[in-house]
Amino acid sequence: MLLNVNPTRMELLRLRDRLILAERGHKLLKEKLEGLMRNFLDVANQFIKKRSDFDKEFSNLIKRYYIFTSAYSQEELKLLFSGSSFTINLSSKEISIMNVHYPVFSLKTEGQAFSYPYLFTETSLDRVFIDFRRLLNKMVELASIQQELFLISLEISRVRRRVNALEYVMIPNLIETVKYITDKLEELERENIVRLLKVKDIISEH
Repeated sequence: MLLNVNPTRMELLRLRDRLILAERGHKLLKEKLEGLMRNFLDVANQFIKKRSDFDKEFSNLIKRYYIFTSAYSQEELKLLFSGSSFTINLSSKEISIMNVHYPVFSLKTEGQAFSYPYLFTETSLDRVFIDFRRLLNKMVELASIQQELFLISLEISRVRRRVNALEYVMIPNLIETVKYITDKLEELERENIVRLLKVKDIISEH
């Protein structure tokens, strides 16, 4: 589609400069888009593997927990958890990769999840609790990676829209308009030459 501009030499120079900038910007944005997509695939593969490992470990931990708790009554389990001093603190910091800002979460746990009355074995609980803490950290890591994937996908969409706008709208419009003005100026130049020749012929006749 032709841009609404006057077909002058100054406008032609301006549009040629815009076209150069648009093509350069398109090239850079395409490179960025390709980099973002590679990064997304790398992070997605990382997430899939870590999620698979987490699911297996979590399933195993739940089985161990049920095996342990099945040996005790509800009253005994309430007694077990009544002295808990376990606290969880979640913090985050923002990092930037390829101009994409996203949070990285970290977890800090303190205290004990269980009290140990005489009827419980401390070592069996400790093993469950240690694995529970480790899985909590993995869960937070997965949340960070998932958020990273979400924000990368948003940036991919944003950059792709800009690439498409340049590739299918702005650059074709500029090319068409530059060609139109070039043709128009050449046509005017030919008309001027014809007029000059006619004037020359008239002068020669006199």
